[in-house]
Amino acid sequence: MKTASTLRSALLSLALVAGLAQAGAAQAADQAASRPQDLTRAEVVADFNLWHRAGLDQFMNTPGFDFNSAEYHQALAVYQSLRSGPAYAEELAKVRAAAGSAR
Repeated sequence: MKTASTLRSALLSLALVAGLAQAGAAQAADQAASRPQDLTRAEVVADFNLWHRAGLDQFMNTPGFDFNSAEYHQALAVYQSLRSGPAYAEELAKVRAAAGSAR
């Protein structure tokens, strides 16, 4: 139960970071609004794993951190590269395989 709570907290943090990163980007907001998606648990976990791998999680526990800093934008660029490249498909396959073996 604690793991589920931790995962929910982490996913909420991920959503917050994603929202902050896209604030002010009207074009991105329009695109997101025009194509809503239903994500599977495996897709969300794979995305979270890439977010963690890029190092974006380190910024969530830093009070008053400047999300306009070069460090944050560098980590965000790494995340976006991972997310849009083959790393996402690979991570998704790993998550699905792990979920399948856990049953």
